[in-house]
Formats: sequence, C-alpha cells, structure tokens
Amino acid sequence: MLVARELKYYPTEEVDIQKKPKRKPKKVQQKKKRNNSLAKLMILSIPLFFLGIALLILFRYANITAVRQEITKLEREKAELEVLKQDLIGDLEGIKSSTKIAEDAITKLGMNYPDEGQIVYIAVNQSTIDDLENTNKQSPLKKIFSIVANLF
Repeated sequence: MLVARELKYYPTEEVDIQKKPKRKPKKVQQKKKRNNSLAKLMILSIPLFFLGIALLILFRYANITAVRQEITKLEREKAELEVLKQDLIGDLEGIKSSTKIAEDAITKLGMNYPDEGQIVYIAVNQSTIDDLENTNKQSPLKKIFSIVANLF
C-alpha cells in the first residue's frame, strides 16, 4: 500500500483557538454607528438637495415658457385687432364722406337736390345773432338766475 506523504500546504503556526478577541465597549461601537449613519444621511441629502434645486429651476423655466407663449398669443391677437380696427376706420371714413351720403340718398332713398322754387330764405338781423351769442356765453349760474327771475 501507498503511504501518503504529508505535504505542508499551510503554515505551521499554531493558532490558539481558545483565545477570544477583545471586544470594544458598546458605547464606542454605538458612536461609530451613529457617525456612519450621519455620514450616510449627509451623503444622501446632498444629491437630494441638488435634485430639488434642479427641479425648482425646471419648474420656473416651464412657467416662463408658458408666460412667453401667452404673451405671443396676446400679441398676435392684438395685431389682428389692430388690422380689424384699421378696416373699420376705413369703412367709417367711407360712410362719413358727403359724396357717399349723397349717392346713397339719391340711389337708395330716391331723394333729389331741391329746385330753386323749393328753397326758402329767412332774413335774420344782426342783433338777433348777437343775442344768441350772448345767451350761449352766459355762465350756468346766470342762466339759472335768469330763469328764476323770469318766473316772477
């Protein structure tokens, strides 16, 4: 039979199995755990802080973009209303012109210019015109006083 030869693959140091490693007091271990948890909390809170700031900035840009779109829409509407206003002013000028009024009176209403026999002239004295001008120039208080005086 073959005898197995003993090979030394492992170091020959003798390890005392009965010796137990010294334990540190629990207080020291608790402090390290607290320090580690505090460090982990700080490590997690810093990226969350930057994420919150980034989201806040994006939210503000979204609001700015929405306001810009609303401004653009209102400017476009303003331009359309200005064009409509100019069209209406042009139509009004055409309606107000005396030639247009005369044409409409002749064509639509059947009116004609008066003949010489249809015109009546009224003679007005200069004193009557002056009296009318003086009554128009009176103050409202004088007009009221004159009306009350005429009643008695």
